Amino acid sequence: MAAGARARAGSHCLITVRVLAALLALGSLVPGASVYSADPASTSVQRQAERQARQLSAAAGAVEAASASVDRLKARGSASTAIDQLRQDLQVDQAGFAFREAVRTEQAMVYALAAHPDMAAAEVPLLSVQRATALSNVADALRAVWRLSEIDDFTLVHPRNNRRFLAAEPVEVLLGYYRAAAAQSGVDWSYLAAINFIESDFGRTNGPSSAGALGPMQFLPSTWSQYGRNGDIMSSRDAIPAAARLLVANGAPSNYDRAILHYNRDLDYVQAVKSYAAALRSDPTWLSRLHSWSTFG
Repeated sequence: MAAGARARAGSHCLITVRVLAALLALGSLVPGASVYSADPASTSVQRQAERQARQLSAAAGAVEAASASVDRLKARGSASTAIDQLRQDLQVDQAGFAFREAVRTEQAMVYALAAHPDMAAAEVPLLSVQRATALSNVADALRAVWRLSEIDDFTLVHPRNNRRFLAAEPVEVLLGYYRAAAAQSGVDWSYLAAINFIESDFGRTNGPSSAGALGPMQFLPSTWSQYGRNGDIMSSRDAIPAAARLLVANGAPSNYDRAILHYNRDLDYVQAVKSYAAALRSDPTWLSRLHSWSTFG
């Protein structure tokens, strides 16, 4: 275990500060002006909160509009000619890229929201209920991850788009794996998605970790031998239900706290998983958002 990380001995995977930050696509600790830098022209915290709430609402609206455009284009039937089908496919690809760009813009604002809890307390109540609920949970998850990584100054954390988007399986495929594992185990799909994101950025970083953990759910080989059922540790299709079996063996779904603590013995890790899962349950579109965070392409 590298110095500075707080994953406890006895967890099935041990994550270093650097690896954890990378796996969560948190970007790098770099200096830079915050979205919430002091504004000399602002006459009150409330006015600043109102302005920033409008900006965040506009960013969320852009994400939602881009997502609707992708869905609308995908819903069209097949074209009658090969050239027309090629045009349709290109339109879908362009719309998908526009969605990811909108998500990346929103991500920077969400990081800033998480980095300034006092301002967030004034800003979040100004958002719609659904947006406020999801954003509060995502901000809580980010702060838990930053604490787990022993980051003292949250304002220094900025997104860095250094992950290849196509390095992960499509979000629709992953959702199918989560739901299938949930149906078999009783573990809510949102917890499996949250762990998949935290552990490997949906399979973009499959290890090995400093402790030898592998795959999209970061199993140690010894733990995999208990829950993997002779599957492929590097396969999301095999690893996601294995993670569900591990959680059930340790108390889920009746006691998620206990079960998640066996995944990584740190309370901040438990908080991060629970908060991301809560965001996904309150607004499932956050799965596509997180799937695009810190990516390029």
